[in-house]
Amino acid sequence: MNKLFLAGLALVFIGFAIMAIAPFLYLASSSSAPSNVEVAGAGCIFLFFVPICFGAGAPQLLSIALVITAALLVVAIVLSALFMRRR
Repeated sequence: MNKLFLAGLALVFIGFAIMAIAPFLYLASSSSAPSNVEVAGAGCIFLFFVPICFGAGAPQLLSIALVITAALLVVAIVLSALFMRRR
């Protein structure tokens, strides 16, 4: 197999492992010390294997983050379509 393919596959598995372990680490850290962190909204969008996650302290910032994420997704789709059409 190609070394670049194996490196990409390893990164995907590492990403999934981090996503699986993160909630348990949060639970372990939050039970020991009180925190003043407060999030009004959070979101996570999966584009194939790539998670795009964000959080905002105010609801207005969350809507702006959603619009920016949607715009970036449209740009990625258009660029992918243009790239595929040239081949």
